[in-house]
Amino acid sequence: AVVSTQSTGEEEEEVARDEIDLSELNLVKPSCNVKIRLLPLGTVEQMQKKACYERFFDLIYLSSSQVHYFTPGLTTMLKDDANLLVENVKFVTPLTKEQEAAYLPKVKEMALAAKCELLGSNTETNNNFHFSFHRTENL
Repeated sequence: AVVSTQSTGEEEEEVARDEIDLSELNLVKPSCNVKIRLLPLGTVEQMQKKACYERFFDLIYLSSSQVHYFTPGLTTMLKDDANLLVENVKFVTPLTKEQEAAYLPKVKEMALAAKCELLGSNTETNNNFHFSFHRTENL
């Protein structure tokens, strides 16, 4: 967690925020300019079928509502040494504690099926879970 200082009138208060310090994640850094592409809902399945997106992305971020796309098909769009971030469900209000606790094990199971490795000390308290993908065979 990143600790910042906030001023509340006359006193200063230290606030621990659960943010990602990118320098600690050991992300594979692209060698050229970075472009962020925000995609409409439902386009991931279509993109997996298009040759122009094969081994195209250095990093993919999946929101908790889109985690069902975390499949072996998704890794066809990842470059050989790429990263994947998956949002936690801790801010999804209608979930029970049991559903929330079952989320990370389910995401780990999906990662295993997609040949992705969980990196760092990812716990249920993180905002995002970080995975690394290293292609070991020609797909």
